[in-house]
Amino acid sequence: MKVISRPIDTIVVFRGGSKPLPYKFKYTDAAGGSREVYVGRILLAEKLKVAGRQVFTYDCQSNIEGRERRYQIKYHVDDQRWELSKM
Repeated sequence: MKVISRPIDTIVVFRGGSKPLPYKFKYTDAAGGSREVYVGRILLAEKLKVAGRQVFTYDCQSNIEGRERRYQIKYHVDDQRWELSKM
C-alpha cells in the first residue's frame, strides 16, 4: 500500500456507544476526480496513540473500480477529522 494521507468526508455508524465504524467515504483522487467508496469489510480496527494523540485506524477492503483493494483510514479524535492514510 502507498501512503496517501488525504482528508476524506466520511459517513460513520455508532453501535451501542462504541467507536465510530466507517460506512462510506468520499475522496479526491490524484487526477482531481471525486470518488465515493463503500467500506466492504473492516479487517482490523485499532485504537492508538500517535504523537500523544488518540487515533482510530481501520484496515479495510472494498471493491474500487472493479477490483478488490485494501486501504487504511484513520480518525483523529482530537481534531475530529478523517483521512485516507494508505491505498
